[in-house]
Amino acid sequence: MRRNLVIAVLVLAACCSAAQNASPVLTTFHWLDAAKDAPLFEQIRAAFAEELRPDDPEKVKPVVAELCKKISRIGVFETSALVLIAERETSTSTYGDYFQLYGYDLKSGKKTPSEKGFMKWRFKKLVRFDSSKIPDIVFAYASCTECEADFLLGSFRFDSSDATWKIRSWGEKDDAVLIGSDYSVGTEEDSRDDCLFKFADFNGDGFDDLAVRCLVITEQGKILGDTTTIYTVQDGKPQVIAVKEPRQLASVRDKLCTDVGKSRLCPAK
Repeated sequence: MRRNLVIAVLVLAACCSAAQNASPVLTTFHWLDAAKDAPLFEQIRAAFAEELRPDDPEKVKPVVAELCKKISRIGVFETSALVLIAERETSTSTYGDYFQLYGYDLKSGKKTPSEKGFMKWRFKKLVRFDSSKIPDIVFAYASCTECEADFLLGSFRFDSSDATWKIRSWGEKDDAVLIGSDYSVGTEEDSRDDCLFKFADFNGDGFDDLAVRCLVITEQGKILGDTTTIYTVQDGKPQVIAVKEPRQLASVRDKLCTDVGKSRLCPAK
């Protein structure tokens, strides 16, 4: 009887150990905390040891070597991780970080790199555009550094059909939404895009949409263009709608200006 009890205890201990080492299944999207979620965070960091290795300048010529790399963020949903790696030329580089995105399957260890990277990536918020299992991960980024940059919004969506992360596309070749820009130079009238944007249910379908209003404006204050656009998902398909009907235009612009500080796009109250 004592021998059977010892065996039972050993089996129970082995099962507990295996459960502790197994990758957790997170049923809601969760950004990992490097301290609070240390075991899983370190497990994923170790899996990306090769991607975190500094570039060999000789091997990447003529591309500039990225000598400093680190895990910027890790998000997990079920057994799929979204891994962002920040890279820069040196620790003192003033250009800012370049971000590479990878999908990572916690069970198989398969890595799926994104087709594009991002300059100055910044997480904005989780937005539910449709009935997907989890909201989109919306982020802002710049088109370039040390240049006349466009400032853009993009989002990662989780595709349940193959359990992978993808960049949401709003058209055949358009996965970015303009939300501002630096002044362009060398044109007849140097101008920039001054924009306001907001996530809300603008069409009453119970899901969020993105509304953006942009003025194309010169340094002297001359307005060259004024557009209001709604980005929405209808019947599973992305739609980009130019708002022109006067009553709808007024309603959207009122919502855009709610809780907004001083802006040339909002009338003084």
